[in-house]
Amino acid sequence: MKTDDLITLLARQPDALPKGRPLRDTALAAFAGLLAAFVLMAAVLGPRPDVVDALAAPLFWQKAGALALLVALATVAAHRVGLPGRPLRSTERLRWAAPLWLAVATVVTVVSAPAGERLALFHSPTILVCLTMVPLLSVLPAAAMLWALRRAAPTEPARAARAVGWAAGAIGAFAYAFHCQADQPGYVLVWYGLALVATVTLTRAIATRWLRW
Repeated sequence: MKTDDLITLLARQPDALPKGRPLRDTALAAFAGLLAAFVLMAAVLGPRPDVVDALAAPLFWQKAGALALLVALATVAAHRVGLPGRPLRSTERLRWAAPLWLAVATVVTVVSAPAGERLALFHSPTILVCLTMVPLLSVLPAAAMLWALRRAAPTEPARAARAVGWAAGAIGAFAYAFHCQADQPGYVLVWYGLALVATVTLTRAIATRWLRW
């Protein structure tokens, strides 16, 4: 019998669930990762200088709300991927709710903006900082989520590593949002999105072997 077939067979057994507490471990990892990302953001970058004004601006809360939703949904998906025999497709699809929210908001802002100002909705002098710092802020959350999943029983290591990347990248992006002064949904969708894709790709490449049985 092949190893993959044996893992699938074991995952279907009544006692296949991990003997730890996967939900507690995932929640603890998400909280620790979020705290670590915010501490690192504050130490390296600092909060945005106009934070008081930003807290009164709808665009900031739209950005923060979409990213917080992504953190929650990606964490749920990471939790479920560690439970053998659980359906994952519908849970993974839910992660696209936040990007869809930002995409709709982007269309609305682009359509309502004058033609000569539309390109500016996707631009900021901090693009390179965003593309660099989101993955860096995701490193400690990824380590925490990897710890949680290693205590569970993921039967698809590549899928589990991708879930770690989604959750960690979302946490890193959420922490970075409190430094970044670019709040337009188009900017967040494109540049935060690219940074998240890079994080997921790197995490899948690096972490897959650590999640093998």
